[in-house]
Amino acid sequence: MNLKMIFAVLSGLNLGVIFMNMPPALDELMFLYGVSYVRISILLSALLWSHALMQIPAGMMTDRLGVRWALVTSFLFMSLGNIVPAFLPNYELAIFGRVITGIGTGLGFASIMKLVAIYAPGGKIGTYQAFFAGFFSLGSIISYLFIPYLVDSGWQWIYIMPGVLSLPFLAVIPALHLRPEAPSTLSSLHMGRIMSSKAGWILGICHALSFGSMLTLGNWVPSLMAEISKEVMAIGFAWSGALVMLTSGIGRLFGGFLLIRFSPLKIVRGSMAILSTLFLLLFLIHYPLPALSLALLASWFASINFGALFQLATRLTVVDSYATLFGFINFLANIGAILFTLIFGFMKDMAGSFAWGFAVLSILTLAAYIMSKIGLSVKSGK
Repeated sequence: MNLKMIFAVLSGLNLGVIFMNMPPALDELMFLYGVSYVRISILLSALLWSHALMQIPAGMMTDRLGVRWALVTSFLFMSLGNIVPAFLPNYELAIFGRVITGIGTGLGFASIMKLVAIYAPGGKIGTYQAFFAGFFSLGSIISYLFIPYLVDSGWQWIYIMPGVLSLPFLAVIPALHLRPEAPSTLSSLHMGRIMSSKAGWILGICHALSFGSMLTLGNWVPSLMAEISKEVMAIGFAWSGALVMLTSGIGRLFGGFLLIRFSPLKIVRGSMAILSTLFLLLFLIHYPLPALSLALLASWFASINFGALFQLATRLTVVDSYATLFGFINFLANIGAILFTLIFGFMKDMAGSFAWGFAVLSILTLAAYIMSKIGLSVKSGK
């Protein structure tokens, strides 16, 4: 594995820490800012909003300006967005910082995915993209393992840890020796074609129900376990969130190897069908051990299809527009993550339970499976 691929894969760790630095300390943040589950879900999703809204612009910027400058800008924003909220215990400032961070992660995703698409050896684009995504999930475990202990020294560590972690990656970028890329004018020409692609929309919806549900499980499983176990504080179940993200990380890594044996289309369809069943069971079963087991299985099947989804995506456009297409698909995925995060917070506040959130996910994943059966059979070529 060359330095560029090592950088790409390890940068997934950084993104994982940034995305999941808050869930391990939700109780502390709710107390610090004096907010309800709905308002804390808004803070959780603030990064996702800007991350999602940046996906298409970030893809076009990366295609036009080149991977190197996109990477530099993204890591600067990720660091700045986390350092700013550490100065004052202010809810609005925290939201502002999360928005800035989301701009950085949005640009980072597009630039790293294109870095892999250009430099991956042996045509193993989907495999290395799956490795990058797997390390994203594994990186989130760093947050679950360290932040519950770091907050004992001050709430600021929730933000300082991810803010500082971005800096070494920024320092390494010159050593990658990325070749200059000619500014591309193709992304704007292909944007209309991408937006009108039925297969592109279906891939985006499947990714929304995979990435979105995985991130929702990571965010809310500690609180779900506290609810089922009749406990007041979710922080005692932070390990369950770490376990969900560990399962996701291993699942994404496994998905990279799975592409060697199975077609990406079969992987995507199979994962959607199984997820629909698992979410239905989570809606029906309210016992701690079975619920956690089902959540882990859901995290696994929501993760093994990452490489398959983006390998299918590379068949829909030319290399000069890869980042734009990746951005479009990830835009839809993050809209899903935002909506599911808000839905689960709303259900908890209004109904006193997370169960109905799983009912919604079950219906949507079933619909995605049907769409993949109808709309991807010709486009995928398999």
